[in-house]
Amino acid sequence: MKTKGEIRLALPGKGALEAATLAFLAECGMKVSRNNPRQYLARMKSIPDIEVVFLRATDVPLLVQNGDAVLGVTGYDILAEHRGYGDEEDEDDEDDDLVMLERDLGYGACRLVVAVPETWIDVSNCADLWHLSGYYQTHKGRGLRIATKYPILTNQFLRRHNISHYTLISPHGALEAAPLTDTADLIVDLTETGTTLRENHLKLLDDGTVLRSQACLIANARLLHENEQARHVVETMLELMDAHIQARNRSLLTAYMHGESLEVIQDTCKTLNVQLRAQDSELELRVAVSEIAGVNETGHYTLSGVVDMGGSAPALMATIALLRRAGATHVNLTPLTYRFAQESVSVRNLRERLKRVQM
Repeated sequence: MKTKGEIRLALPGKGALEAATLAFLAECGMKVSRNNPRQYLARMKSIPDIEVVFLRATDVPLLVQNGDAVLGVTGYDILAEHRGYGDEEDEDDEDDDLVMLERDLGYGACRLVVAVPETWIDVSNCADLWHLSGYYQTHKGRGLRIATKYPILTNQFLRRHNISHYTLISPHGALEAAPLTDTADLIVDLTETGTTLRENHLKLLDDGTVLRSQACLIANARLLHENEQARHVVETMLELMDAHIQARNRSLLTAYMHGESLEVIQDTCKTLNVQLRAQDSELELRVAVSEIAGVNETGHYTLSGVVDMGGSAPALMATIALLRRAGATHVNLTPLTYRFAQESVSVRNLRERLKRVQM
């Protein structure tokens, strides 16, 4: 039972999403201490007020909405199905206690897609599927049978494409097998790479992406509005998450140089920044007086900036070459753990949202 003062965080308790979520929280400085993987409750040493509960990802939205947890991590596809909206729907429902704090945590990426048998050579998009559904209704006396575990999102998607002759079914087991066993004609299911669909002789429609999903962070707005302690803890978590997400694939570049004067080095820095922009680099260098190996001598300077390490290796080496030609004696790259902005956008959005909570 949750004791007074504890703030409950609901996390996925099974599969790849559980492992990725625990890894993400640890990277953010919020490692979950769990002695036994079969335990449903755990703690965070870095934030003692947090009680972590593990359960099915599909149960997280309801737990948070009912107020049994202040926070939760789940897949955006699960949240969208629970709330009954997709990418094109209005997500800012001020009358709902359940709010989304972070849309994309940067892991668990997948798509909810429409997949049809490869043998349907004349069906490549939703317009073709509309024609086929009419053909089935006229000549077979029934609509298309569509296997899915996302009936709300599937209905919305089909309505947008004016497809009305169909029946949704929810078979047990893997959906990919439904067309092979004649349980269904086609499926609407999650995929990461499409490999499993291809291995089961299914193909994606060209415009058949129902929803793009990643792991997301949700909260109960009313609980946060009423509980100042919970609000403070959640803002701390959002700050850490925001800063870690901004630091992904980024490193601090420091280039040590010797120059006759600060003015000369500043001119060199301006020239380098012009050259970097010509290379479409996001790196912008700044100058500071440096101390190299403990030597405090005039004429030693540091150029520093943040570089995106997610780009190509040749682009990085082109940047290094520019610095070397400018006279850099050493160039260091230090991976960033956090990159705090002047203000956390997520915290600002949360505060604005809580102002609209009805008393």
